[in-house]
Amino acid sequence: MADATGTAATAGAASTAKKVSALAVPFLGFLGAVQGSAPNIASTALVGASRSLDMTGGTQALAASMQTLAIAATVITTGLIADRIGRRKLLMIALIIGAVGNLIVLASPAVPIYLLGMAVTGIGLGAVYGSAFGFLKSVVKPEKLAAAMGLFTAAIMLSTLVFTFVGGTLASANWRTAYLLIPVMCAIGFFLTPILLPKLPPMKGDKFDAFGQILLGLGIIGILYAISNLANSLTSAKTLGPLVVGVVLIIGFVIWESKYDGHFFPLELFKSPIFLAALCFGFIYNFGNSVAFLQLTNLWQYINGLTTAKVSIWQLPLLLAGIFAGLTIGRLMGKGMKNRTAGAIGGGLTVVGFVLLALAHDSKTLTGFLPGLILGGAGVIVASVPFGNLILRESPPRYLGPVSSSRTTFGQFFYTLGFSISTVLVDRMTDGGVVAKLTAAKVPANQLSTGLDAVNTYAASGTAPSTSLGKQALADAATSYGTAFRTTFLIVAAAILAVTVLATVLLRKGEGTPQPAHPEGTALEHEPA
Repeated sequence: MADATGTAATAGAASTAKKVSALAVPFLGFLGAVQGSAPNIASTALVGASRSLDMTGGTQALAASMQTLAIAATVITTGLIADRIGRRKLLMIALIIGAVGNLIVLASPAVPIYLLGMAVTGIGLGAVYGSAFGFLKSVVKPEKLAAAMGLFTAAIMLSTLVFTFVGGTLASANWRTAYLLIPVMCAIGFFLTPILLPKLPPMKGDKFDAFGQILLGLGIIGILYAISNLANSLTSAKTLGPLVVGVVLIIGFVIWESKYDGHFFPLELFKSPIFLAALCFGFIYNFGNSVAFLQLTNLWQYINGLTTAKVSIWQLPLLLAGIFAGLTIGRLMGKGMKNRTAGAIGGGLTVVGFVLLALAHDSKTLTGFLPGLILGGAGVIVASVPFGNLILRESPPRYLGPVSSSRTTFGQFFYTLGFSISTVLVDRMTDGGVVAKLTAAKVPANQLSTGLDAVNTYAASGTAPSTSLGKQALADAATSYGTAFRTTFLIVAAAILAVTVLATVLLRKGEGTPQPAHPEGTALEHEPA
């Protein structure tokens, strides 16, 4: 709890405080996009990096997930540090760390240095996003928080779109030059932060709970690493080993936090219907976003034969609909719309959008996908606004940093889950369809694996099969893949519908009173706008 300064001091400070800049919320969105675009840029540059540094398949998979693992494992801890040293100070330090991480990757002469740079980047930029998100509660009045959340979300999406495009363009010249963009954005953010954001009072605490944080961080790494391996194998040691270790560590964390007086995360939040409803909306946003982007990209590349550039163009309706929806729903919530209503609208739009995308799976033109892209893209972003809004409303001032930063951890979990589960569903159903069709065509059982190998080789490298069996298997795979895509999207739509209903039930008794941004007795250098 922060030290009290007394009501008289608080009143005096308030009388001389300046209003927060009107650019504060868009700027926080800009900072969020620095983190959001970094994995996209890294993914685009990974092909060139893996060739330059001679990465093996396993190492390439680790390189692709290193930044995400580092973010998820450390963002709650950096949120706590932000509370203790002041959120603006932590944000500026995190921008430096994020920039240094990218420069390490840029200069990496070997794989270990590359992985180190990715980890440093994840730690720094995860803290940037967590601090930016937590800052919202201090720069806007409680009644304007929902509208600010919509603007924050739209600013992130628009900036991420621009940064990803620029980073991809740089990567096409040389993979190392792609890692110049984030340091430049971090430098801009570093110099603008003290100009546009207020200085927040640190919240003093007597315990740091290092043991609890270690249990949580390692547990998150284990579970996320296991989930990311689901697409490769459901039963391999790489999946089950980390999963078991991660679950045991998380159980240990829960036991420790429930008994330790100096715990750093309030577990009682998981008894709050409001917080649980926020997580439901987070599932719609992150899980739905992951499935839509990944599986649509795969469908358009493998079945429609689109180039990477054209896939990006076909994705624009999804992104632009989300930007417009974020601004609109935030404005409506600022005028009185409840989180329950906004979340139900977001879930409903997402369900309808996914059903339309499932039905349009065999379309050869963008027009066929357009209704589903617009409704699905709008729906997931509409759900993201009550997701963020409710988490900030429920964050106790004593635990603002860890709780607000947990939004990122839960988001990474849901996103990775959507990525892996949808991949498993589509791959298994596609393989099953190919096997069924080849069997019906009287292909001998001992040759079925040869046909599947031809399909997998084409998916991995784009090399078309030369044998008659391989060509037959690939033709069957095209039909089976479309059916698998449709079935997966219908299953996901059903899951999102169930979660939407659950969230509305959890909020049936209201949304409670928002928690204050800071402990009683502390004064801000600036007044919220």
